[in-house]
Amino acid sequence: MLREKRQELRGLRLGMKEGRDLSADIDTCQGEIELLQKELQSIDEGGHTTFLEAKDLIAPKKEISAKKTKLREEMDGLKKEIEHLEFRLSMANLTDEQRSKLTLSISSKKETQKELKEEMEALLNFDHTRFVEAREQTKRSIEVEEALEKLDLRMEELNDEMFEALEQVDEALIEKLMLELNSLKGKKQKLLAPDGDPLLGDPEE
Repeated sequence: MLREKRQELRGLRLGMKEGRDLSADIDTCQGEIELLQKELQSIDEGGHTTFLEAKDLIAPKKEISAKKTKLREEMDGLKKEIEHLEFRLSMANLTDEQRSKLTLSISSKKETQKELKEEMEALLNFDHTRFVEAREQTKRSIEVEEALEKLDLRMEELNDEMFEALEQVDEALIEKLMLELNSLKGKKQKLLAPDGDPLLGDPEE
């Protein structure tokens, strides 16, 4: 199941690279991977504490409601500021410089208001739970997946060569292949868990 979910995650990330908004599906898939990983760990340890902790980790985020409240307050505050500035702009005794400054200020605040509305819409529709993070993470995730595929292909080639070397009892070649395999495993480990990320599983696998 873990292998299937990791394969599904790779497919979703490739879909994001093609321009489709699959961030909500990616969040769900990552949560399922983490749950399976923790369940496997709980079996190994003979307990369920870790497994129950994982369920809490992937539960719907409690701060969503607080984010909505904060966004509404910011939007209401901006709306009042814009209305006040537009009222001042309608006054007849303004100089050209004052009008220019007011116009720029209104334009800037309206742009901020637009961004807040987009973020609120994302929260309300629950299209994705990581509105800010998804854009930054997608590019790196795709690059990691592509690098992992290249490493896996080379490691498969080395494994085939290793079987032949073992059959021929070629110790020099075996040692050379082992050095390269260990080097690739180290690179793979760094890609999989640069910060000790448990979602991507055991690097040695």
